[in-house]
Amino acid sequence: MFFRNLISALVVISTWISVPIYAEERSSHVPEWIGEFKKLDENELSKKKEGWYATGLPLFGNDAVNGSGLGILANIFYNGTKSDSSFKYTPYEHLFNIGIYRTNRGTQNNYLAWDAPYFADTAYRLRVYVGHDASLYNQYFGVGSESLQPLYYKDRNVDGSRITRNATYSDFENANSYVRNLGPGRELSSNQHYHDYQFDTTYGQFAADKTIFQVFRVWAGVEFSKNTVRRYDGTSAEGREPLTNLKVPAIEGNSKLTEDASAGKIIGVNGGNLNYVRGGIAYDTRDYEPDPDRGWLIEYNINKAERTIGSDFNYLRHFAQAKNFYQPFPKLFEEFVIAQRVALTKIEGEVPFFEYRYLFSIDGPFGALGGQNTLRGYRQERFFGPVIGFYNIELRYRVGSFSLWDQFFQLSIVPFYDLGRVWDKLRDVNTIGYKHARGLGLRLIWDQATVILFDYAYSREDQLYYLDIGHTF
Repeated sequence: MFFRNLISALVVISTWISVPIYAEERSSHVPEWIGEFKKLDENELSKKKEGWYATGLPLFGNDAVNGSGLGILANIFYNGTKSDSSFKYTPYEHLFNIGIYRTNRGTQNNYLAWDAPYFADTAYRLRVYVGHDASLYNQYFGVGSESLQPLYYKDRNVDGSRITRNATYSDFENANSYVRNLGPGRELSSNQHYHDYQFDTTYGQFAADKTIFQVFRVWAGVEFSKNTVRRYDGTSAEGREPLTNLKVPAIEGNSKLTEDASAGKIIGVNGGNLNYVRGGIAYDTRDYEPDPDRGWLIEYNINKAERTIGSDFNYLRHFAQAKNFYQPFPKLFEEFVIAQRVALTKIEGEVPFFEYRYLFSIDGPFGALGGQNTLRGYRQERFFGPVIGFYNIELRYRVGSFSLWDQFFQLSIVPFYDLGRVWDKLRDVNTIGYKHARGLGLRLIWDQATVILFDYAYSREDQLYYLDIGHTF
């Protein structure tokens, strides 16, 4: 019922918003599927490159979970020529995106993506993602409302000692670095990895969409992935002895993952193959997709994991979101944009625990809830469950531009605020109990289509930094 009502509302909103679009006068040479609202202004058009060019940056990362890392992100664009009919309206004709990242704690990310809007001068868009990711320290704090519990710890991890609640993540990890004495003749026990698991995935994603009436996009796609989960139960560990503070050998105890699987709360603790079919509809009036100044993206989609196409699990995810980009004072402050996003998703069926965190929109995949894509002041995957909702707002203010070595750059300051939470059932959705994060970011826009992001975010639990390519939303 909720999603049926939501779609009805989106159709009404879409009809209302689209009225002025069709009132604009169109140039005769513009393909009929491209809306006039996507046309670059004269200043932006004069800076747009022709043909092939590349952008990119080295990655330097450091956090307590994944460790210190190095990598590279690169974009290779083909823009066509100014004589092409769509040159004034599209950010690029082809984009090849390459990412490689490694850390000293075993995390690795590798991917190659291809994106072709209005492929071969048609109304169709094609996208392909292939990649391999591995992490030794994925987070698991339970599923649904259980994961919302604040962090707490016992002083030096000793039973009966003082308990600190609403802890920061660093203090929480520090307390759990102490070993536990289970009694005479028994080995020292560690619970450093009680909330950790190892995850390895290799995947391929393919999607195509068609623009209809200039503002609607209907799309479908498939994904195939092989996923492996490993736990630290029974492995050798090294922790600190509570009295002497000296490092001593220990054996890792059962993890939260093992406890919940034994209690029948979750499935998928060994991983498995996941094969999806997905599809959706979107209303998209963003003027310039990589860095919009105005417009809407309103979307509903479904993702279906299906045993008949080789998946080890059978389930269905609904996903709905709305993004809005608005210039409140276009004549006085043309460079000031208010960007907002609200999203709600529900998943049901035979759901492996690691799929609660995986979301997919028409703009591509992302993780929830926590981390760069959703709730930036909390660590990646800090919260997840059957129902997830979140809201983001950014105040993007472009403070200047400059040219360097025949490259054009624009710099923006971006204060932001995020909130979100998870629920066990859709009927539980309410307006209380949300997790909040806030922060300040910089955006360096490189030749218009490459957005370099640097964010500092904080919450009650953590302070985190992010360096990446692309807006958060």
